[in-house]
Formats: sequence, C-alpha cells, structure tokens
Amino acid sequence: MQAEHGWQIRNLHTTLELAFSGGTPPDAVDHQALVEVCGERENELLSVTSWRLVARAPAEPTRLTHHRAIPLGRAIEARADFNRRARTFFESRDFLEVETPAWVRAPGTDVHLSPVAATVHLDGPHHPRPGYLHTSPEFSMKRLLCEGAERIYQLARVWRDGEVTPRHNPEFSLLEWYRAWEPLDAIIDDVEQLVCQTLHAGSARPVTSPIPRVTMQEVVREACGFDILENLNADALSETVRRLDLLPPHLSETSHWDDLFFALVVEHIDPFIATLGAVFITDWPAPLAVLARRTPDDPRTAERFELYVDGVELANGFGELTDAEEQRERFEDDQKAREARGLPALPLPEAFLEALRFGMPPSSGVALGVDRLLMVQLGTEAIRDVAPFSLWRNEAGELVDWP
Repeated sequence: MQAEHGWQIRNLHTTLELAFSGGTPPDAVDHQALVEVCGERENELLSVTSWRLVARAPAEPTRLTHHRAIPLGRAIEARADFNRRARTFFESRDFLEVETPAWVRAPGTDVHLSPVAATVHLDGPHHPRPGYLHTSPEFSMKRLLCEGAERIYQLARVWRDGEVTPRHNPEFSLLEWYRAWEPLDAIIDDVEQLVCQTLHAGSARPVTSPIPRVTMQEVVREACGFDILENLNADALSETVRRLDLLPPHLSETSHWDDLFFALVVEHIDPFIATLGAVFITDWPAPLAVLARRTPDDPRTAERFELYVDGVELANGFGELTDAEEQRERFEDDQKAREARGLPALPLPEAFLEALRFGMPPSSGVALGVDRLLMVQLGTEAIRDVAPFSLWRNEAGELVDWP
C-alpha cells in the first residue's frame, strides 16, 4: 500500500503509525486522528496485514450515544471487566458456570413480577404454544441442584414487563448463583466480597468490608415507628398505618398486606435505607418470603436478604425453600392474589415442583443486578448509561428508543 492523500509515515517499525498532515482530512478524521497499521515496508510500498483506528475525531452524537452521562466505550469496558471478574471469582471458589433456557412454559406466579409472553409454534404456524421469557433463571438452576449440582452460577439476560425508569429496563442482566448444603451467610459473604471487589477504591462509590447487616424489623421500626412483626395480617397493618398516619388515603385503602407494605417502602422505608450507605437488610417478614424458607427460630420471618448501596437495591437472596408442598401452596396463594387484583393468570411451574418432590438439598442463592452494580461503580443514575440499548423516556415521558 503506497502512502497517499496526505498520509505520511511516522514510524517505520513493524507497527506503523500513519498520521494525517496538512490539507483537508478525510471524513471523521482531524489532525489528531491516528491510525495504526501492521506490516512491512519495501521502498515506498507498504504491505499492510492489519490496521486499527487509535483515535477518532470528534463527531456528532449518534442515537446510541446521545443523552448519556457515561461515555459508551467506558460503559462497555466496565461491563466486560465485571464479567471477567465474576467468572474469575466463581471459578476460584469451585463454581460451575451453567446456562438455562430463556424461554419457559411457566415463569413463576409472583404478584409483583410481570413476565413477557413469548408464543412459539413448534408444531407449525397454526399450533401456538404459549410461553414466556424468564424473569430469572431461578427455577431452572434449582432443578440442576435437584439433579446433584452443588455450586453453580449464571450470567443471564432476563425480562420483566412493566416499568421503564432510570433504574428499570424490560431486559437486563442478572448474575445468579447457588450453594447447595451451605447456609445463607455463605451467600451473603459471596455478595460482600464480589461487590467490594467491584466497588473498589477507584470506583465512583467505593464500598469496604464489613457491610453492616440490619433486620427489616429494625428498619421499619426506625423508618415508620412500629414493629412490623406484630402486624403480619392486613387488618393489623392497616390499623397501625391509619393510627400513625403513615400513608395518604389513596395508598392506605387496600385490603392486601403486601400492597400496604410496599406503599410504606416507597413513602418511608426506601428513603430511610438510602441514608444507611451500603447495608444488608435481613430477616424479612414471612409474607414476603417468596421462595425463601421461614427462619427456624422465628417463623414470623424468612431467610431473605437484600443488599442496598445508597438506596439502590443490588441483590436479593434466599435461604431456599425446599418443601414441595409448601411451595405449591405459596404458588396457589399467588394465583388467588393475582385473580383478586385482576392480573393475568399464570401457569404453575410443575417441572420445578416435580424437581422439589424428587429432592432439593438445603441450599442458598442470590440474584445480583449487574446493570445497577455498574451504575453505582460508574457513578450514574440511569441504567441507560451502562446498558447501550436500554429504553428511555424523554421529558414528556415518551419512549424514544428501541434496539
């Protein structure tokens, strides 16, 4: 290749650097733009085997880079670095990386999660087979535990319908892992070590060990002024909320215990948690057990924890419920609650329940939101800054992006 169009050889070693000098630069190149090529020179001819753009001239923002607080390249590099860090972390602890299906027949019955429907036509175009994109790989990973796997992890893409906010996107990344035959404290220790490695001294929000642990009972007492464990039915909680004037009428007029609790979360509990810095919230009230087992020494609580950093929820973990009959009862209660709220009915995850009947060892597990962790690491308030193809809303509240 002969140097032309104003390009001149700056360096004649094995790696050749070409810099533009004088005249009008080519498109997207200014006087600081730099291209690096590899090859050999013979007299005035260059035999190039490869090249790369070292520096690009400033250009107008594209749709992909517009309205971001963090440069796109930095966000991509941070995610790749975290994925490498996570894999090294788990491999050093004798975990196996697994992959499970994203399309499932039954996504779970949780009242507070909305799965994305995904119909397939496996028997031809006139024979639809309903299904969903998974909200989490939890059921499938637990089925592997039932088959003898003991330490497993997965970096998964998951889908949840509903909100598009600075902290929510319908598709996002979860890092989920399980320890069979080990207590919940072992999982909490994992989370603490991995998060402290990620939110290191060079990050926008460093976190150091040990991370404090506070029970949800203590949080509610400080934030709302009452004992949540003495108010575990809807009537008692409703009366306490009215007596203490904790919620406006439009939020307190509900017959559902969990709706009242999550209204308190928005109005009082989350703002209080945001003042605690990095903190594990442990021992959740039993009505919020979801797939966690009850605490043996106090059945009013469940072996559940969440990690928050400055009010941002990063991880949700359980001492896992392994009793198939109790789990079925919880799913059926969820179905009744969905019907009472006018929500779509969802199928029971029979394959998961069958695996529990076959036998699941005592286990603990957690799901960590990768996107939110990267947000904290880079010091941004929007998931769009760390996930290039996230949806976002303009000032009028309109969706303005789509992959």
